[in-house]
Amino acid sequence: MRTVTSEMNGEPRALARTTSTPKTGRNSDRAAEGSKSLRRALLLLRTVAAHDDRGMRLTELASSTHMHTTTTHRLLSALQDERMISFDPNTKLYKLGLEMLLFAESAHRMTIKDQLHQVLVALAQDCGEDVHSIVPAGDDHVLIDKVEGTELGRITSPAIGCRRPIGVGAGSIALLTAISDAEARSLYERNLPHLANIRWTTPDRIWRDIVAARRRGFSVVKGQLLKDATAISVAALNNVGEPVASVTVFGPNSRLGRSKYDLIADRIRQQIVATGKFHTPLCSPS
Repeated sequence: MRTVTSEMNGEPRALARTTSTPKTGRNSDRAAEGSKSLRRALLLLRTVAAHDDRGMRLTELASSTHMHTTTTHRLLSALQDERMISFDPNTKLYKLGLEMLLFAESAHRMTIKDQLHQVLVALAQDCGEDVHSIVPAGDDHVLIDKVEGTELGRITSPAIGCRRPIGVGAGSIALLTAISDAEARSLYERNLPHLANIRWTTPDRIWRDIVAARRRGFSVVKGQLLKDATAISVAALNNVGEPVASVTVFGPNSRLGRSKYDLIADRIRQQIVATGKFHTPLCSPS
């Protein structure tokens, strides 16, 4: 207790003031317990991930993480509810769940985005038009990066995060230039119900664009999403020849006429290959 003197009616008077003490105890115990549970859950995730190819049983996980079986089961159940971990009741094996696979996919996309970003920057400066990159996501594609060009009167390309069925747009069609005929046809047919709902084109026109792109090794889509727009795109392939992305230059028909198709495609190829991370299809796959 502190004593403070105050003049009142000419006489000093003692005033009692108590200093409050920060509360500890139950709240801090709960925080510590929550932190401990989080660390244990993350340890379980790392352990499952390290053995995801074959899966792990409850007793194996408890032993590997030095946790009681009951605690391990409780945390696994919570992770399973959040789709971080999956459980097969037939084999009794735990593996990574859908959400963790989606996290991995997102990380993969970000890596590709970083590796191709300077390609987009260089092409936007060189061509003056908007340039964007997409990646496959199952039977869809997702636009992951975009750099605006320098020309006046540019046509704005789709927004980052835009997701559409593979087959819609030049970048999407470019992904089909590096797979077999059977794979390309199968993916196209699986997406037919979605392609039929696209307002600015038709499934037949999409297939003609796919065939033309596979013949020349790059795709061109003209006057579809926007009547006055042309998009030219080349796929980026990984070291085993799989299309993991595509890079698209998007601009007005007046500046991206037929005489520019091969020139723009060559510039895109050169920039993709210059990364040292990717190569590109040069002709129709056998």
